[in-house]
Amino acid sequence: MKRNKQEHQIDLKSWFFKFKSKWYLFAICALLAVAAGYVYVKTSPRIFQFQSTLLLGDQQTGSKKAQELLEVLDVQSRGIKVEDEIGLLQSADMIKQALQKLDFTVAYYKVTDHWLNNISDMVVEEQYETAPYEVELDTSRMQLVDVPIKVRPLDKNTFELTVEAENVPRYDFKSNAVVGSVPKLSFKKTLNYGEPYQDENMSLTINRADVEDTPGKEYYFVINSLESLIKQQQGSLEIAPIDREARVLVLKSKGSIPDKQVAFLNTLMAEYVANDLKEKNENGLKTLEFIDSQLAGITDSLRQSKQALSSFRSNNRIANINVQSNINYEKLSQLEMERARLNTDKTYYENILDQIKNGNGIAQSVSPTVGGIQSPILNNLFLQLAELNQKKAGYRTTATEDNPMLRKIESEITNTRHAIEANLQNLIESADISIANVNERIGKIEGTLARLPENERKLMDLQSQTEFIDKKYDFLLEKRAEAAITLATNATDKKIVDKASMVGTTPVNVKPKMIYLLALLIGLAIPAGFIVLMSNVDSTIQGKEDLSKITNVPFLGVVAHGSKSDKLAVMNNQRSAIAESFRSLRINLQYLMADSGFRVIGVTSSISGEGKTFCSVNLSSELAMSGKRVVLIESDMRKPTFSKYFPVAESVGLSSFLMQGLPLEEVVQKTNLDNLDIIPCGPIPQNALHLLEMPKMQELLSLLKEKYDYVVIDTPPIGYVSEYFVLMRHMDVNLYVVKHKYTNKDMLTQINELYNAKRVKNIYMIINDLNYNKTYEYSYKKKAKYYYA
Repeated sequence: MKRNKQEHQIDLKSWFFKFKSKWYLFAICALLAVAAGYVYVKTSPRIFQFQSTLLLGDQQTGSKKAQELLEVLDVQSRGIKVEDEIGLLQSADMIKQALQKLDFTVAYYKVTDHWLNNISDMVVEEQYETAPYEVELDTSRMQLVDVPIKVRPLDKNTFELTVEAENVPRYDFKSNAVVGSVPKLSFKKTLNYGEPYQDENMSLTINRADVEDTPGKEYYFVINSLESLIKQQQGSLEIAPIDREARVLVLKSKGSIPDKQVAFLNTLMAEYVANDLKEKNENGLKTLEFIDSQLAGITDSLRQSKQALSSFRSNNRIANINVQSNINYEKLSQLEMERARLNTDKTYYENILDQIKNGNGIAQSVSPTVGGIQSPILNNLFLQLAELNQKKAGYRTTATEDNPMLRKIESEITNTRHAIEANLQNLIESADISIANVNERIGKIEGTLARLPENERKLMDLQSQTEFIDKKYDFLLEKRAEAAITLATNATDKKIVDKASMVGTTPVNVKPKMIYLLALLIGLAIPAGFIVLMSNVDSTIQGKEDLSKITNVPFLGVVAHGSKSDKLAVMNNQRSAIAESFRSLRINLQYLMADSGFRVIGVTSSISGEGKTFCSVNLSSELAMSGKRVVLIESDMRKPTFSKYFPVAESVGLSSFLMQGLPLEEVVQKTNLDNLDIIPCGPIPQNALHLLEMPKMQELLSLLKEKYDYVVIDTPPIGYVSEYFVLMRHMDVNLYVVKHKYTNKDMLTQINELYNAKRVKNIYMIINDLNYNKTYEYSYKKKAKYYYA
């Protein structure tokens, strides 16, 4: 096939013509699209955007002055990760806490008076504290959730309650869980305001509000489950830092009721800040409880030791102690204090180890900042465990248990806990070794003191014991005071910077001008795309330019579209567009044959139905009307069609001449048009191909050439039978007929091969049945229609 260099260039004028010819599709689609846009604008709830800001501190607890005063541990301040805090804010648990502080369980709606609501309840407005009624739920009983319950006021005292739904969930507010469902529910009841209604599916009371209503107007409400509210708010909540390195978070939310969304954002931030302070206070209280438990036992011991020392002095009348004894007892006292300190540290380590082994994390254990742990490694491990727990909380808001990152964090937490346990065990073993060493030294001093007078030794024992308990008591009192100061000065490091407010004054989802413009563009794009698609998949001949892209066969002309019933268009209406088309063909053909003496014209096509016979009959008529003697031969003896054009005698014809040898005068039949004779096919033979191959065919054409100016042969289509290839050698000019929007481009492959191989001579293309109104190439001829009758 021929490939034009400009085959892939876009002919804008041609496409514009195709679009223009289908203007009604554009009008209908544009109208429907704009109507759909109008319905969308009117039925879509107006969604507004809201914004607030929250500041994250540096995770310090208490006032700066208290921090400087205490310095219980010499460790670095624990920082926070913004991503973890965002995860906590967006977690279902945090949103649940905020929603439980708000009254969003019942959502109220009003069906407006828009004309679209005559079709269905399409235009609906949500109400918040403006509904003419208020629903009071009995949360101790089952309720129907996530289904519209219609309320239609009848008068000031009564209303109509209607429910029509399928598969309605039944919700238990005590456990916040769905308990079964109702397959089909349909009821309509008339109730009084303030009258409780109760059945097996719901229990509520509808009270009249101080808002004017219209009797007969429709309202409805929906009881929301806590899970659906959480999902709804999670879906609309967006949190991000104001800058990459900033600690200021911007909270954004979307909703149709400004008051509801503002209340939600403010409550969410307030709950987040309150939870932070609550967690810090809980850690401080646990520290105080631990110290108080230690003080309770030490107080009794101190009282008993002082009482025993006083009684011993009184009974034995002892006032002074030998200097040497004092030195020994002083050393003994110091060692006893050292042993007590080691025992206290060991007890503290064992306490922390026990909590760690029992599954309590750092947030539930005694705060190491007051316990006196002097191991930097252990302190860093505790901080690392706290950060991992915080990161885990952040990931669990959006990730499942199978998330690889969550599993990795779980593994790190387990490894860190094992490291803490190992360090604590090492500290305990180290304390045991130190205690054993101190006990050995105490034993030596006690052996020395044993050689002192018994009374002095007992006195020194009592004094040493009293001093030790007294110092331990003072130490615990000091630590308790420090913990109390820390608890009293606890302050959250989170701060609400800007309370929630609406961003702008226009909805973010419904912009009428943009929606109408988009709808119009879609309405125009759909038919345009359809036309382009149909044009690309249409493999039929569309016009001269289309024909020139697929074949090198010269083009002769076109035959205009006309009525199918007018077979002899040239004779019946000489001022028609079809008659003018054949005139042009006749002139072009005579111009080509002027100097060559061509007299035999063959007309063929690819397949049946392309107008081959129609063209040969009307071209012959046009030649005859121009004053030429013409004979038209019907060589298609398999499917004769001349009887549709002329009143012919089917008993004689071409087959009679070839088989029976009838004289030429008997097979040639006259027509109503002067100068035009025809030779029909005659009786249908057994083998038409063999007849056409006989020398009699050449003899026939020789006789006809002597008598007529032109011999026109209507041949069979080359796509079905082989007769054309037999007749082709007798023809001076070959006319190949293709039909507009009918002939497939692939059907021209055979004639292209013949032409390129130079097996056929003087062949020309004719486009038949071309509608000037449906092709850009000949659209100009529409303007000449007043020249035709």
